[in-house]
Amino acid sequence: MHKGFAADLFFPGRCVLCDEVLGAGQKGICGKCVSLLQYIEEPRCMKCGKKLSDDEEEYCYDCSKEERHYLRGFPMCSYVSPLRESLARLKYEARQEYAEFYGHELAVHFKESFLKLGIDALVPVPVSKKRRSERGYNQAELIADAMSKELHIPVDTGLLLRPVATDPLKKLTRQERVKNLMKAFSIGRQDNIPESILLVDDIYTTGATIEACSRTCLMGGVRRIYYTSVAAGKGL
Repeated sequence: MHKGFAADLFFPGRCVLCDEVLGAGQKGICGKCVSLLQYIEEPRCMKCGKKLSDDEEEYCYDCSKEERHYLRGFPMCSYVSPLRESLARLKYEARQEYAEFYGHELAVHFKESFLKLGIDALVPVPVSKKRRSERGYNQAELIADAMSKELHIPVDTGLLLRPVATDPLKKLTRQERVKNLMKAFSIGRQDNIPESILLVDDIYTTGATIEACSRTCLMGGVRRIYYTSVAAGKGL
């Protein structure tokens, strides 16, 4: 019996969206769900990459009000069901296998753009030691690892660190979120700083986390910063 067939038989994969068992040899999304990922199309915000509702707009509400220290964002899908629930399972229910699909999808979807940017390293948004201990992994790092296989760009987990966990951010204003998060991140070394990086995360909403990461990396000597995420949702 072929090893891959045997693995599918005894440990069948599940659809990343509906979580139903996939057929032998299938990976990622089942036939029923293949059309349910809502890829972000034009018009997109010229800064963060979120979907815009009006062709006449250039920037989303958040980016028109707040300064961004990254150059451009590349979110792949809208943060709506069933993707919303899928990313929650990845993050909180140890469905680490989902990251392989989403990372590969991100890399293929934006491959031409990423390679043109001359990115030196993929930098996953870090989690604190406490959160990593609780979950056993960092979902952003798993996504970046899968992207690296397709793009052949190294993952750098030593550049950006998160020494402390932050308090819940839901009740804070935009400025308070960034200020709170700036205390959470730090640069992990003083040498071998990449010139251009792509921050990688699972979800982008207000942009406070990516903004805090960007400011920290700029202070650490990085010159060009971009970000990508599996999904982007509405801000405040």
